[in-house]
Amino acid sequence: MQMKIAISCHPTQGGSGVVATELAVALAQRGHQVHVVSYERPFRLGRHDNLHFHKVNVTEYPLFRYPPHDLNLANKLAQVAADVGLDVIHAHYAVPHAVSAMLARDMLCSCTTPVKVVTTVHGTDITLVGSHHDFYRVCRYAMTRNDGTTAVSQWLADRTQEEFDLDEPPAVIPNFVDCARFTTDERLRYPENGEPFELLHVSNFRPVKRVYDVIRVFEAVQRELPARLTMVGEGPEHGCAQELAAELGIANKVDFVGRRDDIERAYRDSHLFMLLSDYESFGLSALEALACGTPVLGTRSGGLVEVIEDGVSGHLCKVGDVACMAKRAIALLGDRDAWVNMSVAAEHRARMRFCKELIMPRYEAFYEQVAAAPVRG
Repeated sequence: MQMKIAISCHPTQGGSGVVATELAVALAQRGHQVHVVSYERPFRLGRHDNLHFHKVNVTEYPLFRYPPHDLNLANKLAQVAADVGLDVIHAHYAVPHAVSAMLARDMLCSCTTPVKVVTTVHGTDITLVGSHHDFYRVCRYAMTRNDGTTAVSQWLADRTQEEFDLDEPPAVIPNFVDCARFTTDERLRYPENGEPFELLHVSNFRPVKRVYDVIRVFEAVQRELPARLTMVGEGPEHGCAQELAAELGIANKVDFVGRRDDIERAYRDSHLFMLLSDYESFGLSALEALACGTPVLGTRSGGLVEVIEDGVSGHLCKVGDVACMAKRAIALLGDRDAWVNMSVAAEHRARMRFCKELIMPRYEAFYEQVAAAPVRG
């Protein structure tokens, strides 16, 4: 069944915005009419006949100390729903997107076929925003009064249920990867004749990403093997990470390159991807690396254990255990056969479980189920 779907998300480089944008593109490619609603065009949003972008204009009112973005978003979603006859508004994050979507739904309550609201929780809305006293009630309201909730991993679904005591636990629909884009084509070969190993980190440089651990692990690796590190992304700890590299005397081996639109090329040009976070609700960047045949060094925390098979497609260590991480990285990179085998297993893991062709039907079935059910009151 072809549907008319609005997707509301953050347009930034974080995982939720990437997932929402990739979902919008995939739905459009499958024949659905998709309307992306945000204050900026998401950076991965491509062009397609079935894909439309609607900018939320946040107006400055002298009466308000802060611009009322949530209300502007609700008004834009209601306008799009009324103009095109939406079946579903899919909000990525409970706050503010699901709350604004529900307000838009209620504005249109006189419609014969009311628009339904689906919420996907990505992690920060649960682990930080949702559990904070100032936001707890509004997050719980969003998830109990919308028409359906999904989580990107079983770990996050369990955490959400534990935190908010919902009548129904979120449905688990994992993140996915475009296996036609993230491939092993022109994959970087194993180094020879003293060529350096290429290590990679991609994130928004928030404290939870533990970028200092990434620098320290690399410092240990380069003492044993010729190596370079590429740090992709921007965020609050970007400058301090550069300072740490300088303090450790490795600044000339660490490249901070900011945002990259050809991120799949960065994965294919690397021998090891490092994601050493306090926790990942899923770990989309790790999945994209796997699809490109790049083994992942990660932490045994959150949803990352559902993405990486420890010792098969990557290695997992306790959060903050830099010694373990460095030991695993050095052993893997120093053994050609082990690296080749893990690279093959990484690609296999991504393609057998997480290609978008496997995940998209699950979203479509969830939309249809929600669309056929009565509106929650």
